[in-house]
Amino acid sequence: MEIKQAIITGFMGKLKDRFSEYHESKTPKEKIAAVAKVKGAKGVEIVYPYELQDLGSIKKTLKKYHLGVAAVNVNIKGEPEFVKGSSSVNSKKLRDKAIRFICEGLDMAKELGADKVTCCPLSDGYDYLFQVDYQQAWKNMISTFKEAARHQKDIRLFLEYKGVETRVNCYLDTAAKTLCMIREINEPNLGITIDVGHSLMVGETVAESVCLAQSSGVPYYIHINDNNRKWDWDLIPATRNLWDYLEMLFYLKKFNYRGWVTSDMSPVRLDPIGAFERTIATTEKMIKIVNRLDSKKLLSMIKEERTLETLKWLEEQVLR
Repeated sequence: MEIKQAIITGFMGKLKDRFSEYHESKTPKEKIAAVAKVKGAKGVEIVYPYELQDLGSIKKTLKKYHLGVAAVNVNIKGEPEFVKGSSSVNSKKLRDKAIRFICEGLDMAKELGADKVTCCPLSDGYDYLFQVDYQQAWKNMISTFKEAARHQKDIRLFLEYKGVETRVNCYLDTAAKTLCMIREINEPNLGITIDVGHSLMVGETVAESVCLAQSSGVPYYIHINDNNRKWDWDLIPATRNLWDYLEMLFYLKKFNYRGWVTSDMSPVRLDPIGAFERTIATTEKMIKIVNRLDSKKLLSMIKEERTLETLKWLEEQVLR
């Protein structure tokens, strides 16, 4: 397992919810400079189109601070016309705009030396029963992402799922459904983004979702955070669901995951630099714990379903 840790740049600026605003606004360059202050951060995930208006300047800033680009995050929900959906809607004009955003994001990723775009179609869903044609929406999404994926064969397009927000029900709400869509799209450069908090919210076991992607032969990319399983609070990892996080990291090691793990953590009431340093340090410490576990012994006990023995052994190894 070779993991590099990155931070989504948007969390370094002004944050807001329905009730309050937190921290001050920053330019994209200032956000990158803030990431560079975080001990252990090696890269960024940067949002297109809102943070990539001046590509040349961004490239210079990344080079100045010796930061890589884990992914370009293409936002296909933020435009006013996307509030009712973008990839799933019947309007070809709107779907074409979503496709254009993704294609431009793929081009940006190539320019920045990133190997992927990640896209979470959060406005694609529904709020009421009898509101939408589920089958047509599914077909529209397949068509949208298929056309976009074909734009840059050497850059991967990762689809991220989430159960709710901005819609009461998002179409891509689970790992299984997202993998089903990827299989139907049937393009070789697709992948799935597994966000720890999104997985917990919909009742998944995160490690099982990783295993499902691995068994499906679909590349996966990891966003790290935590929550109370009820809402996407984007807390510091392992502060609520430590064992879930440990098990996920164990399976990443088993599958020899090589790539970025990106902090999708929202420090709304915390110092951003300190909060991201805690996120990275916690992850590094838990990776060390996973690395010192006897993987062969643990996998043998799991295979033989020696549950009580496994739990006792894990307590002895982890809770020292």
